[in-house]
Amino acid sequence: MFKRLYIKIALGLVCVFVVVGALVLWFTSEAMNRYSQAVTQRLNESVAMYVSDELQLIANGIANTDALKQLAHHAMIINPSIEVYLLDLSGRILAHALPQDQVLRKRVDLAPVLRFLRGTAALPVLGDDPGSLAGRKVFSAHEVRFNNKPEGYIYIVLQGKRQDVVEDSIVQSQVFRVSALAVLGCLAFGLLSALLLFYRFTRRLQHLSWQAEQFFNDHPTDQENIAPHGDELQQLEAAIQAMQGRITSQVEQIRQADDMRRELVANISHDLRTPLTNMLGYIETLLLKHNELNGEQQLQYLEITRNHGQRLGRLVADLFELAKLDSNAVEPRKEPFSMAELIQDVVQDFSMRADEAGIELRVTGDLDDTRVNADIRLIERVIENLLDNALRHTPRGGGVVIQIQ
Repeated sequence: MFKRLYIKIALGLVCVFVVVGALVLWFTSEAMNRYSQAVTQRLNESVAMYVSDELQLIANGIANTDALKQLAHHAMIINPSIEVYLLDLSGRILAHALPQDQVLRKRVDLAPVLRFLRGTAALPVLGDDPGSLAGRKVFSAHEVRFNNKPEGYIYIVLQGKRQDVVEDSIVQSQVFRVSALAVLGCLAFGLLSALLLFYRFTRRLQHLSWQAEQFFNDHPTDQENIAPHGDELQQLEAAIQAMQGRITSQVEQIRQADDMRRELVANISHDLRTPLTNMLGYIETLLLKHNELNGEQQLQYLEITRNHGQRLGRLVADLFELAKLDSNAVEPRKEPFSMAELIQDVVQDFSMRADEAGIELRVTGDLDDTRVNADIRLIERVIENLLDNALRHTPRGGGVVIQIQ
């Protein structure tokens, strides 16, 4: 099921789009949250200053808790989501207007507070949330002074627990669901569009894969050596490897055929030279010794010369069949004949040449039961080539024996 390339691409795209969708939702949520924090902090960055200017909240290190609760009460009426804290110069919480169980920290890190007070930091600037052991939220802060000396800081968390409850309810509301569905819908549309495009692009590849499969079906030998497997690309790779092997084999066959053709031409040239040499030898003998030879000998020499001429004509005719060798069109013309008689005729043709070279040429063995079924022309050529090579490589005074078994 998962061997088709399109299915693999589809599964890969689904995984990619799921991951991308999750990342888009997460980044969108984070971006909206950061944007909301920056807007909230920008709109309320002076709240702490206004609160600290109303009453003297700290003097000589002693916090005015009642004044703080009064100011916090008025501020929370205007903005229920804020939480007001009074800090000393080290960041320790001196007072607040919240239930004690809602304040989980005793100290606030002053580094973000000082960055905020310098006014050069990019918003939002997040500070410690005393209502959480690890949370960080946007805030407003202002320095509290007494007798023109710094005594501490007013620290107001702008997104308190009440806002957390409201945000949680909004997340579960129809607005958030519609937004999430819109994002998912866009991703689904993109996924379907991509799948459709890839399907159109892979149709031709599937056709090539089908052709590769047909190739393996038509060439079972290649299928055994390199079996198709996997998706369309792997099948094409297997087909190309099989075709490469077949092409290499065919090139080797062509090279071997060319070598055989050259060898055949060389053999035929040798075959042509043998009867031609014999013909010239007998003709030269007739010209030089015509006064010494009687009529019967002259007739015998002429008959041998004619036989060599006929054989030479047959060899020339065989040259026209050379082109058929590449297609295996030349087949032996089998017929029954006596091997002993054929050998005697060939030996008779070479007898004068053997006498001139001082070489004894004779036939031994069983000369009666020697009938065979073969191509007489090809067998004759084999025997003549053997005798020609034997006479050329036998020294004077030696002998050549043909034994028939």
